[in-house]
Formats: sequence, C-alpha cells, structure tokens
Amino acid sequence: MRLTEQVHTELKKNLKSGDRAIDATAGNGHDTEFLARQVGANGEVFSFDLQLESIEESTRLIKGKGLVKWVTFFQTCHSEISKFIPIEIKGGIQAVTFNLGYLPGGNKQIITQPETTLSALSQSYEYLSANGIISLIAYRGHDGGKREYGKLIELIKKMKWHCQTYPGNQSDNSPILFLIRKFRTD
Repeated sequence: MRLTEQVHTELKKNLKSGDRAIDATAGNGHDTEFLARQVGANGEVFSFDLQLESIEESTRLIKGKGLVKWVTFFQTCHSEISKFIPIEIKGGIQAVTFNLGYLPGGNKQIITQPETTLSALSQSYEYLSANGIISLIAYRGHDGGKREYGKLIELIKKMKWHCQTYPGNQSDNSPILFLIRKFRTD
C-alpha cells in the first residue's frame, strides 16, 4: 500500500461527518478533497499552501467535486495556521495532514522548510482534539528533505508525542509516514 493510501485508511478511522480538519500542505488538492468528503457538509476543512498555483489547482478540484462550501483555502505558509484558524476551534481539529517537500508537477526549488514545518506541526498539535491524529509524510529524497526529516524526529522526541512511523521502502531516501496521535492525557 502506498503511504498516501495508508494515510487515508488511518484518517477514515478518525473522521466522521461534522468534524473539522486541516490540510497543512494543499499541494494539488487531493488530501483536501479526501478530508472534505470525510467531514461532509456539516464539517469544515482548512487548507493551506504558500503557492498560488497550488491554491488555484486545489480550488479547481474542490469546486469540480462540489465540495467547496465546506473548504476554506489560505494562500500562506503552513506556519501561519494559528493566525487564520479561530482560537475557539483550538482543541477541536480531528485530523491534520502534511505532505512535505515540493508541489508535485511544480517548481522543485520551492520546498517546505524545517523551521516553518516544525512551527506548523506544533501549532497543529495544539489545535488537535483529544484522540485526534496528524499524518505527515516526509520526503527524504530531495534537497533539504533529510534535514527536515531529522528536525521532525528531534521535535517528536522532545515533545514526547505518541508517534508511529512507516517507511515507504527500505531505501534511505524513501518517504516516511509519521502518524502522531493526541491522547486525552497529553
């Protein structure tokens, strides 16, 4: 099973109609679409991406699928999550997705950065509900990918978050899936 499919399988277990979710890296909109289908018309999805190209493509996809009414897009860095999601929602996000690296089919020179990713991840954890989940796929095979991966490991250990990891394959450059869960005792 591909890591992206594994993410969707895990998130399906956590999401239901009426929930709230965040796609911290909208990319081409596929995770945003998945989240919107899971939360339904009574739910809400907040979708972030720094690149206008990504927001435009994601919006086109979501409009084409008739899901736009419950998705809010933000063209900004994922490290700005707490500036755009109302404080009243803190503790009410059921799932957050991250796909790090670069926009598939886009400019490979524009990549996620460890500093902004760590900030976004920490903010996302704060917004997460008890029993919520964060899925994060770190792509180690591009410039900067291994450094970002190393910084993620450091943060997860430092914060003592409950985390499972799944490698894409046995290569040192394969992507890694992190599933971070927030339990009531956190």
